[in-house]
Amino acid sequence: MRILITGATSGIGYKLGVELAKRGHIVYMCTHTVEELFYLREKLKRDNVKAISFKMDITTEDIYLVNNIKIDCLINHAGIGIGGSLLYMDVDFLRKNYEVNIFSSFKLLRLVYENMVKNKIDGKIFVTSSVAAYLPFPFLGCYTSSKAAITMLCRTIKEELKYLKSNICISIIEPGAYKTGFNQVMIDNKNKFMNKENPIYDNIESINKIQRNLFRLLEKDDYSDLVKKIIKEIERKRSKFIIRRPLGLNIFMKFYYLFFY
Repeated sequence: MRILITGATSGIGYKLGVELAKRGHIVYMCTHTVEELFYLREKLKRDNVKAISFKMDITTEDIYLVNNIKIDCLINHAGIGIGGSLLYMDVDFLRKNYEVNIFSSFKLLRLVYENMVKNKIDGKIFVTSSVAAYLPFPFLGCYTSSKAAITMLCRTIKEELKYLKSNICISIIEPGAYKTGFNQVMIDNKNKFMNKENPIYDNIESINKIQRNLFRLLEKDDYSDLVKKIIKEIERKRSKFIIRRPLGLNIFMKFYYLFFY
């Protein structure tokens, strides 16, 4: 298969690209910046992995590069996380998080879908959301609400594909907490995105400490189970709609809905 992965510089995106390339797929691995591209290429060389890598910032004209590539599968993994109080955050920061995680992500999805239809490809589209889309974490709402929105967009697209009798599959990847460094950056940098008039601004470090300890308890070091599950769904004839890992997360979500919704 010809597979394109955004957000492939490190973490889950990188591991997924490496494993897919090793399995014989043609893999396109995209980065956000030129600096990240050099870093990615060095890692691929070090790991002796043959993959095609290039810069594609989905918030710029770079996004139209997908029109020049025929792909069978999109892993729409790029995303950012901005922490801070929703009540005291400059709306431009909220807009920035939404621009990447919702609008640009959705635009890429649409472009790939249109190319699949044009080229008569019964392809697959995977969009990375998060289990956090269902959990109202205080001071991380900018990120979690963006994931909730992209999740609902994908759920609606799934129903529209049924009406269109399309063979194109869409799936949502909803990881739990994995130790990739993403959560720590979002937690530790929240003061950069908060108005100093916020009554809790002076106590932000104590809030950060609580959240760091919480994620330390929740995060799994090894995300190979998630990568294996995604690959399994990519290579199936019809992929499942919801992909959740680690194991036990589905049980947790049912428990959460039962008692808190």
